[in-house]
Amino acid sequence: MVSTLKWFNVGLRAVIELGIVVALGYWGYRIGNTTAAKILLGIGVPLIGFGFWGFVDFRQAGSFAEPLRLIQELNVTGLAALAWYLTGSEAWGLALGLVSVIHHILIYFSGGMLLKHYHDTLDSFGG
Repeated sequence: MVSTLKWFNVGLRAVIELGIVVALGYWGYRIGNTTAAKILLGIGVPLIGFGFWGFVDFRQAGSFAEPLRLIQELNVTGLAALAWYLTGSEAWGLALGLVSVIHHILIYFSGGMLLKHYHDTLDSFGG
């Protein structure tokens, strides 16, 4: 059974990911010079951001996997917070950064990890 704290943290994760998409999309839209560029950058910048996030699989990094994933997540969130700041939405950037820090603290406080170990993944599929 999943605790209330874990469900709360899942909600924080959703807020973070939504905040990242909106921040990167809004920043991309704002830096475009033409309508076409605004639309392309508004869609493309979040795709590139999430592509970077999902492209690298740290599981092969052994004992460095978890810290590397944490660094990557904090960097992506930090860049999104910076995007908010650069568009003049400093409060949104600060809020995104704060929610991200709280989320990551709660992950480790509740005994969780960002990356599941291979055997944990197999166990969850009955392997």
